[in-house]
Amino acid sequence: MLSTLGFTVGRIDGIWGPLTAAALADFQLNMGLGGDSVCGGQTLQTLQRLVRPLGDASVVAHITETQRLESGGGQLAGRRIAVGEAGGLEPVTASVRREIGRNGAEVLTVHHPDWSAQAAQVNRFGAAVYIGFEVKPAAPSISFFQGRHFVSRAGQKLAADIAHRLEPMFGAIPTNGMGLPMLRESAMPAVLCRFERIDVLLERNREVADVVTQSTRDLLADLHVAEASRE
Repeated sequence: MLSTLGFTVGRIDGIWGPLTAAALADFQLNMGLGGDSVCGGQTLQTLQRLVRPLGDASVVAHITETQRLESGGGQLAGRRIAVGEAGGLEPVTASVRREIGRNGAEVLTVHHPDWSAQAAQVNRFGAAVYIGFEVKPAAPSISFFQGRHFVSRAGQKLAADIAHRLEPMFGAIPTNGMGLPMLRESAMPAVLCRFERIDVLLERNREVADVVTQSTRDLLADLHVAEASRE
């Protein structure tokens, strides 16, 4: 509701973070409701009354997400990209780091079994995009963040493009919106690539790195073109 009214809350992820608390206090001050950041009955009723005729909050959140990516231009050079894995896939993240680094980006690789810890680290790094890798005994998939009130469209686009480019190597890979901790708690568009067989992934890790690099570069370029066309 705060996002719909134009207050800066970041992504609509259901997490009570400092941006949400500050936005609520700002709203309360604007409405003469004090400014204690406590969403009590009067504050909630005021929010509901103002928001009801305005429509979808995800529109504002989506604009915020894409503006953050557009601001750096349509290329990898000079951008911060994060790559992570939860254990055993260091060769994959190393290949991705090298390939994206060749395009002029600053790359952070994260190795930690706790996805929330990874999210905190890449948030501190200020990454524009995060790509994670995991092996599980289940069908391959590529996930992006989707919550109750928000879908990361940039993450969805990146997931779909990576899946399309990987199809010749791994067959059809479904994409899905999920609220996994890494996807939900990261402050940037994020995707989590899950594979079934570690041996096949390690064998083709250089090709996977090339795909991830191309897809990330194309995402930034497409958003930059969209921004230029609006101007």
